Amino acid sequence: MISLLGSLYHFFFSTSQNITINTRVNRIATIDGSEKIDGLVMKVEGGRARVCWNKGEKTQEDLRNLVTVVD
Repeated sequence: MISLLGSLYHFFFSTSQNITINTRVNRIATIDGSEKIDGLVMKVEGGRARVCWNKGEKTQEDLRNLVTVVD
């Protein structure tokens, strides 16, 4: 329950990070989608990004739902 509240807070009140091409990202869990990890940003257009996930899955994501992976 706490992670859901944290995800909702992040979704509504956070500002988009400086996400650029070739940035490793995770997608937070939202109402319309589950959490995903270890994606690579292929393209950024406005507030949306084209992300390639493991196993070759490619999706369009809202930048507000992405969190940069820090090594």
